[in-house]
Amino acid sequence: MQKNVILLFDSLRDPRDMAQMIHLGIAAGVSIELTGSSLPINHPKVIGILDSWIPGFKKKNLLDHVSFHPEFGKRVGSLKKQGYTIIGTSSHPGTKNLFTYDVSCGKHAIVFGTETTGLNKDKQNLMDAMLAVPMTSPTSFFTLSAVAPVFCFEALRQKKLI
Repeated sequence: MQKNVILLFDSLRDPRDMAQMIHLGIAAGVSIELTGSSLPINHPKVIGILDSWIPGFKKKNLLDHVSFHPEFGKRVGSLKKQGYTIIGTSSHPGTKNLFTYDVSCGKHAIVFGTETTGLNKDKQNLMDAMLAVPMTSPTSFFTLSAVAPVFCFEALRQKKLI
């Protein structure tokens, strides 16, 4: 697992979304962290979905890259103490462009809020930067399954890890 890129999801509650993010972590070799009211890591629906995508998933221990931390603020603070730059994701106009922001050096935790509300203002204030994938009208947001891989692989590309 790449130790200098973490994808952190706050209150990830949809089994299919969680399965997709765990699958992304396996494919990209990055850690997946969950906070807040996220589903349990070993939720039966999540495991069932993953087992249908990755033959033998249930028999293999493929969840070692996934961890749960109950309190969002405490986890972000701990990551900062460990030297991570904390990057929040947003679809709001005026947010800095992911593709022009330099993440080539250092350790980064990329933080995703809920599908419906994103990161609230208090959580945004804990971020070192807020970034977005540029979009054209009439699109105003990406689903988690679309945006998380873009952020993940752009960070890995810039770090020359892929």
